[in-house]
Amino acid sequence: MRNKINTHRDQLGDIKTLIERRDRFWVTTHIHPDGDSIASVLLFSAILQRYGKTHCIVIDDAVPRKFDFLPGIASIRSFDGLKPAFEPDVIAVLDASTLQRIGRVSGFMRPDSTVIHIDHHPESECLGDARICDAEESSTVELVYYLAAVCGLPITPDIATLVYTGIVCDTGRFLFPNITHRSLEICSDMVRKGADPGRIAERIYFRNSPETLKALSSALSTLEFHFNGAVASIHLNHHSCGSPERPDTEGFIDHLLTVEGTEVEFFMLKLQPGLFKVSFRSKSYVDVNEVAKQFGGGGHMRASGCMIRGEEKEVKNRILEVLGAHVHPSGAGEPPAARPRPE
Repeated sequence: MRNKINTHRDQLGDIKTLIERRDRFWVTTHIHPDGDSIASVLLFSAILQRYGKTHCIVIDDAVPRKFDFLPGIASIRSFDGLKPAFEPDVIAVLDASTLQRIGRVSGFMRPDSTVIHIDHHPESECLGDARICDAEESSTVELVYYLAAVCGLPITPDIATLVYTGIVCDTGRFLFPNITHRSLEICSDMVRKGADPGRIAERIYFRNSPETLKALSSALSTLEFHFNGAVASIHLNHHSCGSPERPDTEGFIDHLLTVEGTEVEFFMLKLQPGLFKVSFRSKSYVDVNEVAKQFGGGGHMRASGCMIRGEEKEVKNRILEVLGAHVHPSGAGEPPAARPRPE
């Protein structure tokens, strides 16, 4: 960890100086927040509290219920119905590669707004007046953790819980290839400092609502294979579970990763008529970040996502048309020109 802090000492110092010199901060992250993004904004908030700074965490989306145990979670405000109590001197954008990813919150930014940007996505725009973007890190919370160290934030059990949670979520419970020795070393230290791995896992992964399980059942019932089994897909309408409550669909796509022989998995979630949120995963050689970028999205080499407008069959065929240029059909190995066409 110390080597990484030294590598980014100038950038971390710039952010620390900006925090020390300004008084009012807004902290935000991407729409559809996950464990890393939520842990990152809460950890950044703890740094601001150490300096006695006036600040507000605002996200253009609801926080999933499974994160309700995180220290400070009640301080996060939804954009809906927001009436700003103060105008910020600085807006901190965490775990979002572009301003579009923070949704309606970007509407509060002026051309002369001072911005802090901390992110770990490849090809991040690296926005702002003080920034640190490093795609070699497993998670954004790792970068915020380095900042916390530079700012002298004591690692209490609450802080340790935030850091551990952010890393465990963005590495898929230490299963994804973005896990590094630094990530494991940090998590080990967080456990020594009071993070409880068993409790964190139970709160995040073993509290599914009946609505979520019904939705998972509906999604898995749509399972299809394409390109001789190289690609697996599922889809879901939010209301198909028969309940008005919105199910927690994060992690649905990871069930497809257990299928032997596939290379790419994708999950189409219908948010509203004519609009799908699509999640991609890959196992070894397909860069799904490049796939998502073709639809205006992005993410990581092995995990990415995008929003696509259209009807279900049209959207699926557009995705398969793009994937056809990337995957090798299982057991075939033909050149791209000879690959099966999407159905």
